Amino acid sequence: MRGGERAGGLGRLIGAAAGLGEAGRQAVLRGGRAAAGGRWALTALGSVAPPPVPATEPWKLSVGTLIGRHPRTPAVVHKLLGLLDGLGAVHLGPAEVGFDGEVVAWDKVVEIRTRNAFEVLTTTALEQEVDRVRELLPPVPGRKWVVTKAGEVLATVVLAALERGSVDQRLDELTVPARIVHRGLLGRPRVLEAGAFAAATLVVTAEAGESLVATARKRGIPVRPAEPGAEPDRAARVATLRERTDTVARLLHRIEQSGTDPAEVEAGAPQPPLPAETGFHNGQEHQGG
Repeated sequence: MRGGERAGGLGRLIGAAAGLGEAGRQAVLRGGRAAAGGRWALTALGSVAPPPVPATEPWKLSVGTLIGRHPRTPAVVHKLLGLLDGLGAVHLGPAEVGFDGEVVAWDKVVEIRTRNAFEVLTTTALEQEVDRVRELLPPVPGRKWVVTKAGEVLATVVLAALERGSVDQRLDELTVPARIVHRGLLGRPRVLEAGAFAAATLVVTAEAGESLVATARKRGIPVRPAEPGAEPDRAARVATLRERTDTVARLLHRIEQSGTDPAEVEAGAPQPPLPAETGFHNGQEHQGG
């Protein structure tokens, strides 16, 4: 499925909600209304062609990649986008693989481990990532605009992954290749784990996960399945998914409200840090995950 088809599939999420129970339908509708301003991130995501299965050339999808495809990205901020790889990225190719700015040669990979998507996509993990945005960027013109758009990308892609769990496939029945076990210094084993954005990307862009697994198997690298967790009852699963969807939608709404006009950035006006009361983290919203 190519980029345009995938974008169309994401656009059909709300329409597909008609076949759900009331709880799942309302979760998607609430999320869609609250996240309207972040839909540019889904458009950008849909414009990125998925990797071949298995990988035959280097491929990367990152927070910076999607911000660079925003229709009004100021020229002055482009030099900042590469700094966001540490916040969220999936790296894949015939020679290397990695997450979040850390890349490992396939020759050093010992095994790939999958994880249950429902366990990975928690609001706690997302809020921790959003809180890190400002730590990665220096205080230069355009910083506030990039911080805001990075938060929108993170929340929108995670929300899309949670919505998939409402209308497409149960997240607790879906696994993603989210752990890379490799040889570090002195041959000691190390584990590279996908963050919230990378894990959500592997859910929404299924071809990326398929390519990673196929590339590993082509090289004779074992792919270990996630250990089965306790089977939640349907009511508990729907309630938790609803809490996570609501919380991420509220977080995205707050991020959008804290944005700035790109015209101000183009003019080179200094961008002060966000005031504490509009910060991304809010303990009262820290639920469901």
